[in-house]
Amino acid sequence: MTRHDLPHLALKDTTMNSRPVGRRSLFLGAGTLMASGVLAACTAEPAPPEAPPTGQPQDEATPTPVQTKEQFAAIVPEVNAAVVAADEARDAALLAPRVSGSAVEFRTATYAMIAKAEEWAEDLKVPGAELIVPMTSVTAEFPRVAIALVQDSVEKDGVPYFMALQQADAKTPYTAWGWAQQAVGIEMPMVADELVGAEQVTADTEGLVMTPAEALALYATVLTDGDAADPDDLLAPNPFQTGTHERIQTERSELNAGVEWDEAATVREAYTVKDGELAGLRTDEGGAIVMGTLMSTRKVSIKDGATMRYAEDNKYTKVIGKKEFTSEYIREYGTHVALYIPSQDAGGQVQPIGATQTALNASGK
Repeated sequence: MTRHDLPHLALKDTTMNSRPVGRRSLFLGAGTLMASGVLAACTAEPAPPEAPPTGQPQDEATPTPVQTKEQFAAIVPEVNAAVVAADEARDAALLAPRVSGSAVEFRTATYAMIAKAEEWAEDLKVPGAELIVPMTSVTAEFPRVAIALVQDSVEKDGVPYFMALQQADAKTPYTAWGWAQQAVGIEMPMVADELVGAEQVTADTEGLVMTPAEALALYATVLTDGDAADPDDLLAPNPFQTGTHERIQTERSELNAGVEWDEAATVREAYTVKDGELAGLRTDEGGAIVMGTLMSTRKVSIKDGATMRYAEDNKYTKVIGKKEFTSEYIREYGTHVALYIPSQDAGGQVQPIGATQTALNASGK
């Protein structure tokens, strides 16, 4: 078996050069990109099964990947180029045809915020043009999905992104509907080499500790209500959850400074799963890596008689056009997430392994 490491760095505040060699690729916490590299080389790379003129594998029990590394190497730079061009022009129409779904919706919303407060441009997260690891599917039916781990576009040694890719039909190009930045200090699962590929999983795929739909719903519930919403401890600790809850509690303390707890205002962020966006592939031991989209609303509810005043340089209040509120103050977000779900036989916790959050809007009265 041949393996290699990929880094685990801290997710940045609002989100949070190796190459595949051999049968399996191992993602393992290494601290920095400089520490990544080949750990062992015990066998040669597997050869893909020979295919007859029809293009179908001779041995139907050994399916071949429907995406090639060459395809990934062409798609990823095109996604990056489309995002860069759209960001420069503040025009979401330039994202087509390589970017779709919630990624377009999020960019459109953020461009509207930038038009009111230019500093929001600093929050745009851009996946890089360099492919690190392709995760390919052997499922021939449409829609087809794939996941690519790609380099950060800003720093060569920055935190990589999981990129969700989908092809709706044979006439449609692969598009990226989201990217989630890799989490810190979390051991990652083994995934099949691109010459071997992996089975796609769907929202209701069984044989896992829970279905992908259940895992995403659990994550949304715990992000909303905290660990108390997970009495059986089915979800593993993760940086995005920790950072989100710390920021909420800090804001709660600041809102109620000098008064009893929650006497002046309460703050709560509620998460839901966005329907229709899921990319999932089996990992080497029978689990699955799954990507999905969460939507959330963080609401400050102000008690009667209280007034919340925010600083002149607050980016959210610049979008709203006012900095004092006597009733409510609301911020809306979209978050692309990546989860690892163990197999039912192996057991264990669902492990969030990546997240990128995007601010979409703000309002208040």
